[in-house]
This record gives sequence, C-alpha cells and structure tokens, in this order.
Amino acid sequence: MFLRRNAQLLQQELSFEAELLAENPELAQVIHSLNMQEIQSNQQGLKNVLGSEESAPKKQSVWSKFFPGLRG
Repeated sequence: MFLRRNAQLLQQELSFEAELLAENPELAQVIHSLNMQEIQSNQQGLKNVLGSEESAPKKQSVWSKFFPGLRG
C-alpha cells in the first residue's frame, strides 16, 4: 500500500513538473544548463580520478587524501 501511494505521489509530482516546465521555457532552459554543467563537472572529476592524460597534472591523488600512505 505504501509503495502504491508513493508511486502515485511521484507520478503527480512528475506531472506538475512537466506542466511547470511547459509553461516556463526559460526555467526549462536554466535547469537544462545547470544539469549539463553538473554532468561536465562530474565527467571532469572522473577523468581526474582515473588519471586521464587529458586532465591537468595532478598535485595529489584523490585517494591519498583518504589513505595517506598512498603516493599519487
């Protein structure tokens, strides 16, 4: 019963969000831009963690902050 109600509330929320975005294209564009910036930031962070050649030279390994014995 809880899951059914939760699903109904989620569907209602998604409907309201779709309606709001349809009525406000500027808001939709801002949200899209922010989402794209977040995705790009996450991708860059992943490249840095994996040591991609495209990333800037790293000063210290991310893991060495958690495990000081590691050398990055």
